[in-house]
Amino acid sequence: MSRKNQFFVNSFAEEAFSGNPAAVCIVDEWPSEADMQQIAKENNLSETAFCLCLRDDESEPRFHIRWFTPGCEVDLCGHATLATAYVLFRHFFKEAKILHFQSRSGELHVRKTDDFVILMDFPAYSLDNVSDVSEIKAVNDVLGNVSFELFRGIDYVAVLPDAEAVKAFVPDFGRITSLPGNYNLLITARGNGKFDFVSRCFFPKEAIDEDPVTGSAHCTLGPLWAKRLGKTDLTAYQASARGGILHLTVGKDRVIVGGKAVEVHR
Repeated sequence: MSRKNQFFVNSFAEEAFSGNPAAVCIVDEWPSEADMQQIAKENNLSETAFCLCLRDDESEPRFHIRWFTPGCEVDLCGHATLATAYVLFRHFFKEAKILHFQSRSGELHVRKTDDFVILMDFPAYSLDNVSDVSEIKAVNDVLGNVSFELFRGIDYVAVLPDAEAVKAFVPDFGRITSLPGNYNLLITARGNGKFDFVSRCFFPKEAIDEDPVTGSAHCTLGPLWAKRLGKTDLTAYQASARGGILHLTVGKDRVIVGGKAVEVHR
């Protein structure tokens, strides 16, 4: 495996210039953290993944993966993991059916299907109802004149009345940045037929204003909607300008997040 190539891949996409773009750097030794951060800043994508091979086993290779936004290293990134797995399956381990990654979110297992859908085994995250008046007011100042239910997990999750409200929302990133603590904002609503639910995800505190398609957010959104809809297999749509489709299977402690990817260039 060579570290001379950096790949650019659109995740949760079936054609170029859709879904969520990620950069993938396959390395044979870690660059310094400062260099990794500068590379991510230079790429100016929502995520750049760095992947180091730990065991060069054709059937079940093992890796260490790290993810950087233009502003910081993060604990989990779905679309950059999907992009990394796509590169590894397509170029380096063509006969493998499963990849194992060590990460800041524990061990992650990624499989591919015969039609190259990539299935990522991620942790499921829980949510708490928010009743604090000051927090509700802060989110209300962001959302404006729309009713919502508010939850808090890794980030704030606001459940809006319908999919149209999610799509019509015009974000004020300064207000989102001013939300209490380290919480960013996810907004979501029940789908209107084709999809079980829709969402949009805003992470200005991590130098990502609106993320096009966020696999890790569905570790929170998937369990929320599985409980509400009484089903474990869900199809979700992230209604950003680029848009993307995610296929979810929600278990007790894990969420399988699936999607396709397209390599754009390297």
